Amino acid sequence: MRKRVLEGCSIVRIQTWDGAAVAPAAVEDLLEVAWPRKTGAVANGRAEVISVGPTDWLVLDSETDSTTWLDRLVTAFAGSAFRATNVSDALARVEIEGSEIRDLLAKGCSLDLHPPLFPPGRSARTRFAGIPVIVRCTSTSKFELVVTQSYVDFFLSWLEDAELEFKIPA
Repeated sequence: MRKRVLEGCSIVRIQTWDGAAVAPAAVEDLLEVAWPRKTGAVANGRAEVISVGPTDWLVLDSETDSTTWLDRLVTAFAGSAFRATNVSDALARVEIEGSEIRDLLAKGCSLDLHPPLFPPGRSARTRFAGIPVIVRCTSTSKFELVVTQSYVDFFLSWLEDAELEFKIPA
């Protein structure tokens, strides 16, 4: 199995306290995507909006400076129940892939990761090996996990230990 910490990018967390609220059209225009209404992700080739709960989303952008996005989102959300916060330095993204990746991930979390139930494009927030993680399926055998920066080393060590079970001694 292959794992790597992905390069930094802008990550802006969007939250609302009103579960019935709909993102303003100005936000969809700004991001050039239809706002995701359920768990999953939508992308326009540069920015990606990941739904991680009914009132919580992450906007990922390849640019590492989120100042422009944050300012534009704050303006677009003016007068609504939505708020935007820069979390770029607080979160890290780890990509893992391999033929047994779903079995490996199942060892650390309670999500049902069978392909029909967790297909590419699906995302969910869970606890993984005791830490909060956002799990995203990016292809049949590839996942991206968003984890708090301070837990990255622990998370990678846990993955290495769990992977030993899948290796057959020579």
